[in-house]
Amino acid sequence: MASKSQKTITPTQAEIMARAEALLPALKERAKATEERRSLSDETMRDLFDAGLLRILQPAAYGGYEMDWPTHLEVGRILARSCPSTGWIVSVVGAHAAIIGRLNKQCQDDVWGTSEDMLIATGSARRDGGIRKVDGGYQLNGTWRFGSGVDHSEWVMVSGIVEDEDGMPLEVGDLTGLVRVLMPATDITIVDSWYVAGMSGTGSKDIFCDNLFVPEYRVCDARKSFQKGPAGSVVNSHYLYDVEFMPYFGNSLLGPLLGCAEGAYAEYVAATRNRKGALFGDTIAAQTPVQQRLAETAAEIRAATQMIDNANKMLHERGAAREAFEPEELLEQGLDRTFAARLLLTAVTRLVRQMGALGLFDTNAVQRHFRDISAMTTQIALNWDRHTTPYGQWQLGVPTGNERLDSKAREQPG
Repeated sequence: MASKSQKTITPTQAEIMARAEALLPALKERAKATEERRSLSDETMRDLFDAGLLRILQPAAYGGYEMDWPTHLEVGRILARSCPSTGWIVSVVGAHAAIIGRLNKQCQDDVWGTSEDMLIATGSARRDGGIRKVDGGYQLNGTWRFGSGVDHSEWVMVSGIVEDEDGMPLEVGDLTGLVRVLMPATDITIVDSWYVAGMSGTGSKDIFCDNLFVPEYRVCDARKSFQKGPAGSVVNSHYLYDVEFMPYFGNSLLGPLLGCAEGAYAEYVAATRNRKGALFGDTIAAQTPVQQRLAETAAEIRAATQMIDNANKMLHERGAAREAFEPEELLEQGLDRTFAARLLLTAVTRLVRQMGALGLFDTNAVQRHFRDISAMTTQIALNWDRHTTPYGQWQLGVPTGNERLDSKAREQPG
């Protein structure tokens, strides 16, 4: 393990947020180039590491800060006001440190044994190929998509089902379903596929594995690693390495989402205060409809902020108390998360449309934030139908397919 440095002294919440705030002018200046590069710059990554912003959820045993969940989301929110892609890397990709902290000690030693400054990318969707069991481990072939930050990552995780030679699911020991595989980034090939309409700066490129061997200890049951009491809870004491983790990880994108909307709002106000009409030279800010639409947008952002803050407060309090979530609470959380995202997308869409033809230009910062929030809200954790359907079923007494929730409903009188 690398020796501890001055950076490993855990800052207060106020200090870590101040470090994020201090980066905003530079991130704003680099935002256009970040989008065009389709990846964060080496300079930005160095800034993030130097400020300790990628250590927030890293175990203290490996030089991390082991800070609470709301702090992590708040830092992502702050950064996204200037550059949503940077906020995403810190908030979403940075949360992978907590996943590593839930794995066995040998995996943690591998990741942080040579350096305490690490970014861990994930391939969240298999495009082709698969995972096979071989002597002493597993063999990976194929392509996994959406590896945000993979250009700057030294370790990578991908997920999939272990299959036999005919492509059928294969149970191996206690691995009965989806598995998570950890490997050095030097063992994979990055496929430059990330040509997209928004969030270009995340560099979410494809991860290609060619007959890659991975030892058994670096393959775990994905479901069990997110349940209460995973292997890492024996090593690390913070609640994030012990409690059911999916409710937290599903909310990891809310920080950059909210910050993106706040950044768009600030850019719009700055551009509109002294703007004159192109045809008649009239003052745009003096127009009543402009004032009303701005107030409506502010109300939506405030409402979404309250919902997100309430969710993060509950996650922290339940985690700190080691209390389990009831199935209906998870259902409500998913609904609130997607509704907050819907409010924020509506708010930013209104802002860019209010700018008329100026809102079409790629160089317009409000348009960039609009592109980014449009991309973020396509994430499956924010899918409206996916979360409203089971909620409606639950309210109406229709089976949801969730055994825990349905069994509780059957126990209710009447």
